[in-house]
Amino acid sequence: MNKVMMIVMAATVLAGCSSPAERMAACQAQGVSRDACYISEQNRQATLNAAAEKQAMENAQALYPVQKAQAAHVADPMREATLTAPGIKAKLSNGFFTATINGKKAKVKRFNAHYYEISGAGYILSVSLDDENIQSASWTKAHSRDNGIMQVKQ
Repeated sequence: MNKVMMIVMAATVLAGCSSPAERMAACQAQGVSRDACYISEQNRQATLNAAAEKQAMENAQALYPVQKAQAAHVADPMREATLTAPGIKAKLSNGFFTATINGKKAKVKRFNAHYYEISGAGYILSVSLDDENIQSASWTKAHSRDNGIMQVKQ
C-alpha cells in the first residue's frame, strides 16, 4: 500500500514539471526509486499519446464523414459469386482466387483487374468485371465450339 501511495504521489509531482528530466529529478527527490519514477514517466507518456491518438481519430471522422457514405458503393472483392448456365454451375470465392465448376476444383487465371478465366471440369469460363460487379460471364466447352452466356448471382 505504501508503494502505491508513493507512485501516485510521484505521478502528481510529475504532472507539474515541464520536461521528463525535471519530472524524474522531482520524483527521485521525493525518495521514490529511479525505476518507479521511470515507469511513472513511461505511463504518463503512454496516456498522453493515447489521448492524442483518440482526439486525432475523432477529428478525422468529423472532417471526412463522406467516406462512410461512399463505402457502401465500393465493390467487395472478397464476396462470392455463382455463375450458372444449362448443365454448368460455377462458384467463385475468396476474391476470385478459388473456384469450382460443377463441384470440382477449377483453376483461376487473372489477366488484369477486369478479366478472369476459370478452367476446369471440361469448361473455360470468361468473367468480365467493372468497378463494382461482374459485368458478364460466358462459357466455352474445352476442345469444342459449344459456348454460351452465363447468369450471374452475387
